[in-house]
Amino acid sequence: MAIGQKLEEARNRKGISLREASESTKIRGDYLSAFEAGQFDIDLPEVYLRGFVRLYSRFLGLDQDAVLADLSLEMGNSPSRSAKKSLGSLSAPDNPESTDYSNAPPSVGKSSADSPSYPNLLKPLLIVGAGIVLLSLVIIIIIATGKDTPQPENQEASPGSGTITETNPSAVPSVVPITGNEHSLRFAVIAPIKHLIVRNEGGLFPETNQKTHEFKDLPAGWEGTLTFRDSFKCYCSSLENLRFFVDDGAEKKIEGEGTGNFTWKPE
Repeated sequence: MAIGQKLEEARNRKGISLREASESTKIRGDYLSAFEAGQFDIDLPEVYLRGFVRLYSRFLGLDQDAVLADLSLEMGNSPSRSAKKSLGSLSAPDNPESTDYSNAPPSVGKSSADSPSYPNLLKPLLIVGAGIVLLSLVIIIIIATGKDTPQPENQEASPGSGTITETNPSAVPSVVPITGNEHSLRFAVIAPIKHLIVRNEGGLFPETNQKTHEFKDLPAGWEGTLTFRDSFKCYCSSLENLRFFVDDGAEKKIEGEGTGNFTWKPE
């Protein structure tokens, strides 16, 4: 059975419309309509396409891995999709400082004997000029990014900024609980998140031996797993786009929008 037909039949079994599915998953309705029509050659990076299909499959209660495997086969047969560049395949520009100016020709109308110091001065002047340009670009980038960088340690949201609720526990894969007062934490991103910071309130994360994990520019469909002790505190720039699971519990979401903090503790 084609992927689109599987998705459409699963949605019809749930008795919901495309609009209701779009509101629940935060995926645009025209994307969902294209998925059900089997049209995956849309103007969307592959990482976002696969993330949306995974999220929609999980929402409909389908086997996500099986649907993604069928999607890979179907995309492999699409010449226009395979011809697109993968996200982040930009080539770096040449370094101006590595350019060799020692063989630069003398100025037109003058011989090297008329101005013997010109080749010796040209190279350092060009290197200094390139260095100034690069330094200016670095300063501009630092100033521009610094304005958007949140300060979670000093910026505490009110206790009611995020209320945690459970959603669709049947769609959560089983995770074996960790012994003692340690817990397994898994995040799932349903729409892009610019900034996510997780703090282990009970000690260090064993994965990196650090107390805080910071993630930036997370795309839809991203998932990450950590091990924490006792409780954790989370700062998120888009609370409505984040879901998380603790041990083998149900999927949880935060009843809030925009930037905010929340803390999870075992009951």
